[in-house]
Amino acid sequence: MNSIDYIGIGVLVLLFNMGSPLAVAFAAGSIIIFLFSMNFPVPNVAQLVFGTVNSYSLLAMPFFILAGNLILRSGGMVPLREFMNAMVGHWPGGMAVASIIFAAFLGSVSGSAAACLAIIGTLIVPMLADSGYDRPFAAGMGVVAAEIGMLIPPSIFFIIFGAYNQISIADLFISGIGPGLLTAFLMCIAAVAISKRRKYRLSPRAAWPVRWKAFKRVFVVLLMPFIVLGGIYSGTFSPTQAAAVSVYYALGMGIIAYRELTWKGFVESLVDTAKLSSMIYLMFIGGDLFGKVLGYIGLPQMIAEWVLSFDLGPIGFLLAVEVLLLAMGFFFSSIPMVIIVLPLFIPSAKALGIDLVLYGNLAIICSLIGEITPPMGPQLWIAAPICKVKMGAIIREAWVFLGCMTLALLLSTFFPQIPMYLVQLMH
Repeated sequence: MNSIDYIGIGVLVLLFNMGSPLAVAFAAGSIIIFLFSMNFPVPNVAQLVFGTVNSYSLLAMPFFILAGNLILRSGGMVPLREFMNAMVGHWPGGMAVASIIFAAFLGSVSGSAAACLAIIGTLIVPMLADSGYDRPFAAGMGVVAAEIGMLIPPSIFFIIFGAYNQISIADLFISGIGPGLLTAFLMCIAAVAISKRRKYRLSPRAAWPVRWKAFKRVFVVLLMPFIVLGGIYSGTFSPTQAAAVSVYYALGMGIIAYRELTWKGFVESLVDTAKLSSMIYLMFIGGDLFGKVLGYIGLPQMIAEWVLSFDLGPIGFLLAVEVLLLAMGFFFSSIPMVIIVLPLFIPSAKALGIDLVLYGNLAIICSLIGEITPPMGPQLWIAAPICKVKMGAIIREAWVFLGCMTLALLLSTFFPQIPMYLVQLMH
C-alpha cells in the first residue's frame, strides 16, 4: 500500500465517523484510490459504477420488494392471521406459535424483514397482548421471527449475495428452506415452553367449519409461494421473472381477491420500493468499489492464506468465520455485511472445497442475527416504536429466540444436509 491508498482509506473512515451514509463513505474513499493510485481514467470509473448495477439477476430485488409492499396493502394479512389463530390458537402457546409461523410466511412472501416487522408490530403484537401475552414477550419474539422470512425464499439477502458473487440465486433460495424451517420449529418449542411456564391464557378452540372458512379466505395468499418457487424450480421462469410474476400476483390479490388495494396504497408501495431499492443499489455500488480496492490491495488473498495456515479444515473454518461475523454483527448492519464482508472469505472457502451455496447460507444467517443484536441491530430500533415497547425489554425477551436461531446455525454447520439436501435433490 502506498500513501494514496492510506489517504483513500482515511477519507472513508473519516466520512464514516462523521455519520455519512456508508455508500458515500465507501465510494468516496474507493474513487480516490481508483483515480490516483490505480490510475483509472474517470470514464472507466463511471463505467464500473454502471456495470455494478447493470445486472439482470439484481432486477429481482426491486420486484420482490414491490410485491411485498403490495401484499401488505392487499388486505390478505388479516385473513392469514385469522387462519393461523383458528388452527392453533387453542394450544398452550398456540397464539405465539401462530405468530411465528405467520411471521415466517409473511417474511417469505414480502422478502423484507423491515416490512414483516412493521406488520407484526401493528397486527400481531397488539393481538397477542389482547390475548393475555406480555407485550415485551410478543415484541421480542416478533423481532426474531421477522428474520426467519429472510431465510425462506424469496430473500433480498440471497439475491444480493448471489448476484454480487455469481452464485446461483435459485440454489441459495432453496438452501434457506431447511434452516428457516428449523429455526421456526425451535422458536415454536421455546414459545410453548415460555407460555406454559408463564400460564398465558388460551384462545377458544375454533370449530372445523370456522377453520375451513378461514382457509378459503386465505388460500390466495398461501398459493403465492408455490407459484413463485414452483415456477423457478420447474424451469418455467428465472428468479427475476418470478419476481415480476409476484408483482402481478400481488396486484391481482389486492384488486380482485381482497379488493383493498387502493390507488393511494399502490403509489405508497412504489415510493417505499424506490426508497429501499435505491438505498440498496447505492450500497451495492459503494461496496463493489470498495471490494475492488480490497482486491487491488490483496486483502482477500491475504485472508485466505492466513486462514489456510491454521489448517482448520472446512468445519473449523466455518465456525471461525461464524464467530467473526457474529461479533461484527454487533457493530454493522446486515446489508453492508453481505456486500462487503462476506465476499472476503470466499477465496478461503473455495480453497477448502466448501460449497459456496453452503457458505453463503451460513454467512447470511450470521448477518441476520446481527440485525437483532445490540447496539447496532437496526431491527431493534425499528421494533421499539412500532411495538410500543422499550428496546431493553425487547432485548431481554429476544435472547431466547436468538439462541434458537444460533442453534439452527450450528446444526446447519455440523449437518450441512439441512441447507443442502434440497439443493442436491433439485439437481
